[in-house]
Amino acid sequence: MSLGVIDVGTTNIKFIIYDDELNQRYSETVNVPMLFPANYYVEQDANALRLAFNHLINTARDKGVKYIGISTYRASIIAWDKSGNPLINIITWLDRRGLEIVNKFPYSFMRHLPLMSSILIPTSPVTQVLWLLRNRQDLIERARKGEVFIGTLSSYLAYLVSNRYVNDAGNEALTGLWHPGNLSRIDLIYDLLKIPREVSPEVVDNVHEFGEVNGMTVGVLIADQQAAMVGEGCLSVGCGKVTNGTGSFVDAVIDRFRLVGGGLLPLLILKYGGSVFYGVEGFLPATGSVIDWLVKLGLLSSPQELDGLTNVSTQDIVVIPALAGVNVPPRPCARGLIDGLTLNTTREAFVRAVVEGVVQLIGLIFDKIKNYSRVDVVRVDGGLSRSALFLRLLATALGTIVERQRDVEATARGVAALLKVFRGDWSLNDIIRGIHVNVELQIKPGEERLSLNRDVVKRIVEGMRCRA
Repeated sequence: MSLGVIDVGTTNIKFIIYDDELNQRYSETVNVPMLFPANYYVEQDANALRLAFNHLINTARDKGVKYIGISTYRASIIAWDKSGNPLINIITWLDRRGLEIVNKFPYSFMRHLPLMSSILIPTSPVTQVLWLLRNRQDLIERARKGEVFIGTLSSYLAYLVSNRYVNDAGNEALTGLWHPGNLSRIDLIYDLLKIPREVSPEVVDNVHEFGEVNGMTVGVLIADQQAAMVGEGCLSVGCGKVTNGTGSFVDAVIDRFRLVGGGLLPLLILKYGGSVFYGVEGFLPATGSVIDWLVKLGLLSSPQELDGLTNVSTQDIVVIPALAGVNVPPRPCARGLIDGLTLNTTREAFVRAVVEGVVQLIGLIFDKIKNYSRVDVVRVDGGLSRSALFLRLLATALGTIVERQRDVEATARGVAALLKVFRGDWSLNDIIRGIHVNVELQIKPGEERLSLNRDVVKRIVEGMRCRA
């Protein structure tokens, strides 16, 4: 039991130990509080996260782990000092304070330029750095003097284990400051937006010797969705995946780096030596959290109850569960919408309508992605993927075969597989051909009928605007 994976999520940190056959032998989850200091602000308690991370590092040592890999959520910003003490809470990918930046001149003009369309978005780390420039100039000045580091959560965790200001290629590629195509800093962005060059960690491969901590070697650092692509065996064109956790992340492999827009993001999936794998991604901020919302309201006793809604009629209810905005099409201020309620509406019909709304919002993303890549099969992971009903509806909505592996923790499994590469047990070609993939369920489109029409969903979402 020498492979340990620490997967840092938005609401908790998971620690999983794998044996040499990538079977789970131990797991532990530590909750980390989310904070909501203002409207559209979503932070994570940085001190609590550091304590939880250190606890799991110590647990790994006590359990005899020799190699550690780390995955993190992306599109975040944190500032810390030379001792590793956080100076602000983590501004997470769910945070929308960037609206204060991108909706004001000159950024409201710049965001329509081709280069800026996928950079000056509310959730981009570039936009979050611009927010710090406006609201925490003290941190920016200290960064210029070399007293403070500003970077993504991944670069912060890398600092904690190595005492070096570094970041992995996939996470840094999503900051908007480092070009995933030519693998270099985007000088124009620094100059145009007046971002100090000191906000520039060294960029390294995802499989890399980051350092030693408590006698264990840290050999992998990768973003969660990219790790899930590895875990799903999706490194070749034709393979896509949908991770269904707090939100849903829809990814597909593409043949080369491409600039995309309309709410999609270009993705550097993995960099290892001279090999670089690219993808395209769109995400829906709230899916699993929508199911949690239904449980909180008492409309579901648990997510497992979803599978009892097979063949239930929606009674013509339309629910657009955009509870945290929509990114494809770009409608960050979108709100949830319910239409068609009557005195005859049942709890079961309403819940079914919510789930259909979720899968059709995912379908809007998938439609956009197919403009850039062929997708023959979609592999799914994350907690909501345990629901057979959800997967049947998803297969119908996407019009594509959906597969689920025996282990739905694809992110952690992907990190463990890369640790096998780091340790020299496997080659990169072994990962590409899917030596670690174990599909247990395959669903074809049409096994469950959808009542909600995607064109209806699209028209409603496109009509949503930010309130004055």
